[in-house]
Amino acid sequence: MSISLLNIAKRLPVEDTSNYRGMNHNLFKQLNRTCIVIDDDPTGNQTVYDIPLLTNWDKETILNEFKKETPVFFILTNSRSLSEKQSSEIFRVISENVGEASKTTNRKFTIISRSDSTLRGHFSEIEVIKQTISIQESITLFIPVMFEGGRVSVNDTHYISDSEHLTPVNETPFAEDHTFRYSNANLKAYIEEKTKGKIKASEVYSFSINDVRTLDVKLLSKQLIALKPNQYCIVNALNYTDLDKFSQAILLAEKSGKTMFFRTSSSFVPSYIGQKPKGLLNSKNLLDTNNSSGGLTVVGSYVKKSSIQLNSALNHFEKECIVEVNVEIILSKQSSNYIASLISKIDKLLIQGKDAIIFTSRKIISGKDTTSNINIASKISNTLVALVKGIQVCPKYLIAKGGITSHDLATKGLGMKQSKVLGQIESGIPVWSMGKETKFPELPYIVFPGNVGNENSLLTIIQKLK
Repeated sequence: MSISLLNIAKRLPVEDTSNYRGMNHNLFKQLNRTCIVIDDDPTGNQTVYDIPLLTNWDKETILNEFKKETPVFFILTNSRSLSEKQSSEIFRVISENVGEASKTTNRKFTIISRSDSTLRGHFSEIEVIKQTISIQESITLFIPVMFEGGRVSVNDTHYISDSEHLTPVNETPFAEDHTFRYSNANLKAYIEEKTKGKIKASEVYSFSINDVRTLDVKLLSKQLIALKPNQYCIVNALNYTDLDKFSQAILLAEKSGKTMFFRTSSSFVPSYIGQKPKGLLNSKNLLDTNNSSGGLTVVGSYVKKSSIQLNSALNHFEKECIVEVNVEIILSKQSSNYIASLISKIDKLLIQGKDAIIFTSRKIISGKDTTSNINIASKISNTLVALVKGIQVCPKYLIAKGGITSHDLATKGLGMKQSKVLGQIESGIPVWSMGKETKFPELPYIVFPGNVGNENSLLTIIQKLK
């Protein structure tokens, strides 16, 4: 049941508007450690800029970042598209390699498990990290807020805000996700649900917004330090002002020697490292004026918001520039010839300087269980990869709509091993510059999460890049 944001805000204490973000920047530098953000899809860098993004996590790659004393880097696992068993193995390997790199270089680290702001994903990932790193006195903070997408936590309940009303996230379509279904918006109950009762809701500590706004930051830090080993803790926050203050309490606790692991969404990372906000990017910042090709938009995400955004954008494309990928055909034996014909069509449009939009047919085809659903999604994604891999003309930009879609197009379609997030083209929508090893080096690559933006956000970006 939705509640009024205004009524909630009226009952809360006044915000502490001190410049905690700037102080956090200095505190994070003083810690002189490496922060590794292990991301379960490619969209978690939607709030930061000028940070390396890696798609490899072997010993040499991670050790190299520790030797360079890289302050922050992301590892993009795309584990949300995998089974829980596959995900756990990836997180175990990454954690082992981080631990070895730390010992070799004698450099401390912080690990953030970044996941979805609507609570979809393998919650077991944070447990794998903790078990592998095995620090007995550690605690775990759960902070799924993502203000750019209207995700907030109040009274231990996670909401989606539309600027006027707060809707509990379990009352949204995200809670009905066919792979990551859940029933609780109360974050304590959610943890009990996702750990299958291993962690009881009654055992989870929380900091209310009242605590965050009224208590001195040093007292907040002391309360963090006093938490019992292996305890889970929820942090409520309505905006960056709340989060920046609590992030300082975290940094002070770490400075005193407290070890913490984090399961968060995207807003926590810039708050924790103290990165100042940056203005939105535009075509002048991004596009190569020497490239006269058309731009390319690929929509793979099936969430309701993506389909609404797609329909809005389609109304503004010429019919010949619309390429619908028939899912039933690509799941059949006729797929090879069909894919080849689509590649030819896309190349012709791009070389003529026409912007093209590719999307998968919206009919959802489900399997008999979670594994078969993942396999179907994989085949669909592999088709989109084949299209990008097959084109010969470098587009002036590439927009990838959907988490799995954007990861697979970057890594499998373009061959990305490392890139850099430049900033955001719209709130919560990051732009990468493709690395030198990729099929199209320095291609502006826009990662558009499936559940971000309003009805016209996709169209707005396409028009901005025209």
